[in-house]
Amino acid sequence: MDNLPEDREQAVRALWRHSMAGKENIDQIVSFPGILTLIVSLLPSNRVDSSEASAGLLRNISLYDDHRKSVMHVGAVEEVIGILTRRALSQKVR
Repeated sequence: MDNLPEDREQAVRALWRHSMAGKENIDQIVSFPGILTLIVSLLPSNRVDSSEASAGLLRNISLYDDHRKSVMHVGAVEEVIGILTRRALSQKVR
């Protein structure tokens, strides 16, 4: 969270690609302190790529029961509902 917004966005995009390799990689991602908070904070980004990567990463993480509650506890559900109600939301993010 202390890095520049561009660096945070780039990191989330890289983690999203990394998460596509399966549960072992997702377990590694979730082990970083504050990572879920970072991901949720980038959901409402004005940059479509960052918002899409955040949403995709949260989807991949929440596929596994042992991480689903953690995703809910950082406020991801509320944030997802908030971005879905935005009229100008890109189809990529949805």
